[in-house]
Amino acid sequence: MTKIDEKVEKLLAKHPGLTKLEAIKIVTEKNERKKKKRSEKTDRSNAKKLRNEANRPERR
Repeated sequence: MTKIDEKVEKLLAKHPGLTKLEAIKIVTEKNERKKKKRSEKTDRSNAKKLRNEANRPERR
């Protein structure tokens, strides 16, 4: 069983009123939000690194 299947099963156990399709949609949307957040964090980190490199004096 894949991780997504496990998460769907846990969600269905916790909320028995959901259908399997609804649970899959919820898990998929959550994963997309997490990917987006991770990407934004990486972009901020990369921008900060570039900014710091530009401000660093050259060493000889």
